[in-house]
Amino acid sequence: MKAYALPAADQPVSFVDVPVPQAPQGGLLIRVRAASVNGIDVFQSKGFLVGVMPHEFPAIVGRDFAGVVEAVGDGHDAFAVGHEVLGFIPVWPTVHMGTYAEVIAVSPQLPVVRKPAGLSFETAAAIPLAGATAMDVFDAVDPEAGDVVLVIGATGGVGSIAVQLAARRGATVIATAKAGDEDAFVRSLGAAETIDYAIEDVADVVRRRYPAGVDALIDLVDRNEALAALSAIVRDGGRISTTMNAVDAEALAARRIAGANVAGMPTTEKLAYLAGQAATGELRIEIQQTFPFAEVPAALDTFMAGTRGKVVVRVSDPT
Repeated sequence: MKAYALPAADQPVSFVDVPVPQAPQGGLLIRVRAASVNGIDVFQSKGFLVGVMPHEFPAIVGRDFAGVVEAVGDGHDAFAVGHEVLGFIPVWPTVHMGTYAEVIAVSPQLPVVRKPAGLSFETAAAIPLAGATAMDVFDAVDPEAGDVVLVIGATGGVGSIAVQLAARRGATVIATAKAGDEDAFVRSLGAAETIDYAIEDVADVVRRRYPAGVDALIDLVDRNEALAALSAIVRDGGRISTTMNAVDAEALAARRIAGANVAGMPTTEKLAYLAGQAATGELRIEIQQTFPFAEVPAALDTFMAGTRGKVVVRVSDPT
């Protein structure tokens, strides 16, 4: 079968032929219909994880997937052949199995849930890592109705879901977005206000609008000094969460600001909740563009250029 993988530590990522795996004990064999693009996929495809994490080559790229169960390993009774599912494959303990492949073997420890009938494979594949991360950064600041929440990086896969979660809680969401299509997009998700980060200083605008500071900051973009500067516009006693590992908890403690470095973790419970919400239309999963399997490199490049929502790869079509 075809897979998009790093063939060896010293070879560039490419399409390779690999054996079709077997369903593991208690696990599943899944025909992948769609997989989405996340930042970790770009890092892996460029070889940045080699030497940082243990690899078994070929190391297949891709974490999120949606597909159809083709075989069930002995001891597994929650799924049957033909079930439509979505799930997530992490890069630990070894970077090896990935979702940019025609067929994947999923061990019983990994999060897999039934795909709701009304949800497309493309939408389902866009959910796992971005959706779980959005839930985690949202839960870390835990806004209440009436709180003012600033979301930096609101247009991406994680940010677009975080905006919705905060708005549904009753928070006043300020989202960073360029004027025009981006502005309209985040407002359609529930953002009450926007700041054009391309032409305005976000911190200055927030200070003018909210002299007392915002209650919470979700930052999916800024590192170290940039996040430290933005923390000044969070009121004393407020909350900050980031996916960039940039929170200095000790520095924030003097102002009683709770800071959290979040590494999104998909679980069965989170995926079931997110898929259910997406299937009923209560949660919107925006897909900017879908690429055929042969164009995985273009999908990764598109992600790197910045997205409005998610980028998805259609790995295979129903036969």
